[in-house]
Amino acid sequence: MDRSEQDTTTATDMPLSREDCTFFWSTNHVNGHFSQWYRAPFTTTVNIDGVEQETCFLTNEHWMMFHKALLFGDLDVANEVLAVEGTSKGDMGYVKGLGRKVKGFKEEIWVQHRERIVTEGSVLKYRQNAELKEKLFATGETIIVEASPFDKIWGIGVSEEKAISMAGAEWPGLNLLGKALMEARRILREEERVT
Repeated sequence: MDRSEQDTTTATDMPLSREDCTFFWSTNHVNGHFSQWYRAPFTTTVNIDGVEQETCFLTNEHWMMFHKALLFGDLDVANEVLAVEGTSKGDMGYVKGLGRKVKGFKEEIWVQHRERIVTEGSVLKYRQNAELKEKLFATGETIIVEASPFDKIWGIGVSEEKAISMAGAEWPGLNLLGKALMEARRILREEERVT
């Protein structure tokens, strides 16, 4: 990965310690609530084909794939995502798979919108789930890291154990989910200061 693609939240030439980072991967991890697949329902108004409607999203994965479909005008996939009422591993794999079926998908357009979409979903998830918001705030100023050895876009592309033996700039992944969560943390803290 080109170092210019990383921002200063991970681009360090020094190895990072466990104290510098809050790691997670999968819903079974101690910090599993950071996972896109973690069940934490939230409700918001969305525009579906010109109609504003109150919609409940069971997970951020539902939110992301729904908005991915809407971005490309694929209402069939968007509605199919909303119809998935479970959050088992099979259900979530199905939701993720629906995102791969979006008609008219263009990678360059998705890249322009994906971080905003996931950040917005993260803000809603943590704003509406007080216990989870406290867990997000409890991360302090640490770098939130999806230590998935299999995901170089939303995660860092290596395990937690391997990550702490490397400089952040050496991580092969973009950690976009970690960055979205850190931005959600910043936004929600700012909201708390204002109120």
